[in-house]
Amino acid sequence: MAVNVAQGVSFLSQTGVGVLGNSVLITLYLTSFLMGSKLKPTELTIIHLALVHTVMLLTRWIVMASGMLGLQLVQNDAECKLFIYVYRMTRALSICTTSLLSVVQAITISPSTSYLFQLKVQIPKAICPVLAILWIPNSLISTNLLFQTFASSNTTNTDTNCYLVPINTILQELILTFMALRDILSLGLMSCCSGYMVLLLHRHGHRVQHLHSPSQTPKTLPERRATHTIVLLVSCFVVFYCGDFVFSMFLGTSMKNNAALLNAAMFVASGYATISPFVLLTCDRRVIVFLADFLGNRTLKSPHTTVLSASPL
Repeated sequence: MAVNVAQGVSFLSQTGVGVLGNSVLITLYLTSFLMGSKLKPTELTIIHLALVHTVMLLTRWIVMASGMLGLQLVQNDAECKLFIYVYRMTRALSICTTSLLSVVQAITISPSTSYLFQLKVQIPKAICPVLAILWIPNSLISTNLLFQTFASSNTTNTDTNCYLVPINTILQELILTFMALRDILSLGLMSCCSGYMVLLLHRHGHRVQHLHSPSQTPKTLPERRATHTIVLLVSCFVVFYCGDFVFSMFLGTSMKNNAALLNAAMFVASGYATISPFVLLTCDRRVIVFLADFLGNRTLKSPHTTVLSASPL
């Protein structure tokens, strides 16, 4: 059908853009590491986030492409269980890693008078164990999909080769409760940390404003640029994940498989994974310098326009 082909092309386009952006982000930091630079806690977290988003987008595409374009990439129950489980787990890791990224960045730029400053020394040693620990609860919460997911025996009348079978109502409500608590806690933590960073950078901008030349307006200050990047990232997170949360709650409590609603939910849920790498790339000094060299705009390399050293996010 033309509708299925259009949806398949839309998912393919979103996947291609997202994988490209996340791949560039990973390559940027790994190249810097191979050239001798030590990876910062924020950079390790961003690499983890980009890897999670890459796997999330690819598994989503494999599942959706099977039904929409008839590629038959998923052909049995085991493959359905694997790809749906990995997709759901990486989607959960995305929100948790984004929350952790906000916490790490808030600690990184905190002043010496803040209580968060005491944690700054511990971050380099703790970041890898914390990232590993994030996999444990998210893996456990998604295990129900290993029992609910099956391959469809009739691929001509469905938009996907995989479908979910409802389980015990009490167990379903318990799983949804854990998912809701995880998402609300992560979203709240990220919002608080982002608000703290915005306030901190706003105050810092006022304190150092008199040190800049009169010709440099507050809008061009590095602190203002970093603040705008944080606000943009938080806004993207809130928009896409609130929409995803609403779709997930409705699908989780519904006894019928609504293919159109499921496709819309998966497209919205992948929006953040697609856009976030480009938001992060725009605030990285190395990307700005590269673009300055590529476009021949040497003025961007002026010391007065250097990105805040505590960034990228």
